[in-house]
Amino acid sequence: MTTTIQLLSESVVRKIAAGEVIERPASVVKELAENSIDAGAETVHVEIAAGGRQSILVSDDGKGMTREDAELCTERHATSKMRSPTDLFDIGTLGFRGEALASIGAVSRLTLETRCENDAGGTKVSIEGGIRRELSTIARDVGTAVWARSLFFNTPARRKFLRHIETESRYITQTVSQLAAGNPKVAFRLAHEDRSVLDLRGGDRTERAGELLGADPDDLLEAQWDTSGISVQVILCPPALCRRTRGRQFLIVKGRPIFSKSLSSAVYTGYGGLLPHGCHPSYVLWLELDPRQVDVNVHPTKREVRFANEREVSGAIQHAVGQAVEMPEFTPGVTPLPWQPAASGHSIAADSGETFQTLPTQSPSVAGAGLEQLSLSILAPSSPAAVQVGERGSPEDTDTLGHIRAAPFLWQLHNKYLAVAIPEGIALIDQHVAHERIRYEEVLSHLDAESAGSQQLLIPLSIDLTPVEMDVYREAEALLQKVGFSIREFGPGSVIVDAIPVELGNWADGEILRQIIGDFQEDVVVEATHKPRDSLAASMACHSSIRAGERLSQEEMVTLTSRLLATKEPFVCPHGRPIMIKIALEEIDRLFGRT
Repeated sequence: MTTTIQLLSESVVRKIAAGEVIERPASVVKELAENSIDAGAETVHVEIAAGGRQSILVSDDGKGMTREDAELCTERHATSKMRSPTDLFDIGTLGFRGEALASIGAVSRLTLETRCENDAGGTKVSIEGGIRRELSTIARDVGTAVWARSLFFNTPARRKFLRHIETESRYITQTVSQLAAGNPKVAFRLAHEDRSVLDLRGGDRTERAGELLGADPDDLLEAQWDTSGISVQVILCPPALCRRTRGRQFLIVKGRPIFSKSLSSAVYTGYGGLLPHGCHPSYVLWLELDPRQVDVNVHPTKREVRFANEREVSGAIQHAVGQAVEMPEFTPGVTPLPWQPAASGHSIAADSGETFQTLPTQSPSVAGAGLEQLSLSILAPSSPAAVQVGERGSPEDTDTLGHIRAAPFLWQLHNKYLAVAIPEGIALIDQHVAHERIRYEEVLSHLDAESAGSQQLLIPLSIDLTPVEMDVYREAEALLQKVGFSIREFGPGSVIVDAIPVELGNWADGEILRQIIGDFQEDVVVEATHKPRDSLAASMACHSSIRAGERLSQEEMVTLTSRLLATKEPFVCPHGRPIMIKIALEEIDRLFGRT
């Protein structure tokens, strides 16, 4: 009888294993650069072509390998960093599984050249799709160079899902930047088709943080906190220099870049409520602790780790950040202020079980239940049904839009909201997100028609960008031109702005361009479902809209609501926040005791 279950061939096993470790070109760069760092390299060169799809070359001046080691290193689970299971609990290197070269060789055409100091000649190994094609002796300097070409040539499904060349290049720049943050003594150079992207000389942590955060080290804050075997050093921006995106955040554990929501939250908590609303800090944070207190063997890419004492680690980070920003909350015996992330743009009902919380009330007959009690109740209706976020297309919402359009008068509340009396109660409109919706559809129209207007700057403006921001700019360059920008590169890390969109009256010396680039990066990279044109349109709309706090005349309010009602989606802004809500008349009557 034939069996249904069969052992997979070695070729298939290698490809499956490679799929766990090698997700995209940046994964290849990460694994090879980590090997270089573990080999004691003082300088790591990375050269890529076509965003790493065509070729990736990583070379170093590390200690190199003997012929025997070079021959063995491309086999699965061949490593110099472990000898016994107990070594898993005392890992002091970036790599340790012995999977990198075997995985890369399984899905590319790989060439390795290496030489150690005691050998007269070097060794060359060539592998194609996991099969060795060459093993020879060559002349070369001490160190190692690994060249991976035609990545995923034998796994077309994986190659098909790679993203644009510019996007893959950006992932590689981020990967090298992260490794550079964790290893400041090592010099890193990254080139994309002969264009220099990164050129970081080896130095100390302060110098490296300044280079990666795009800031003068004198403008940054620094602190060290040591407690119970945990050491935290952090270099970060002051609250006034925080940004609208998270693009400049580096979290390093024993030289390894990691991702951790809880530790990132601890950084925010450390600011003690000083962060401006909707802004994020830029920082490099180094964490040192006993290897036995952290498990780096959680995920094949080693980006996620587990801590035996995560609460203590988070507390140490909070104290270090608090010390850096000189918060009074961190005097002895005082607990840091709790941090809550800014609203992410979900519907009102999606953020909690109830739309508003019910405030404790007294009977209307009880003395003291006066205007103060009433005003609090109005701000917090007890029934979730009292406030509704409109959904496009329902007859009720069509009637609401008609009533708003026919309203004889509008009121502005606190220079933020427009109030309209309608038969069902009161409609409230957020003036900023209303204008944002209008501008979003206008920008999309300009992108489709390529008809946006520009205004020339009297004096062209030079703007410095980080390497990652330069990659983002190159990816968005064509779209930026379509919406009215005229920008040209000027050197490896700066651009010259000659003209800006007509709508950007509050130009603010180029900071808006940095914010647009940051928004574009966060939307397209973190949320891969976003289309680049939609992300750019949403960011442009946000930065060219009227703001909360701006006073509007009656004519301006009428014009704003008229233009809003003419949009395709007048109920939700491009970021998903509600534009208008409705307070039912029944709820108002109930608050006044009429029901």
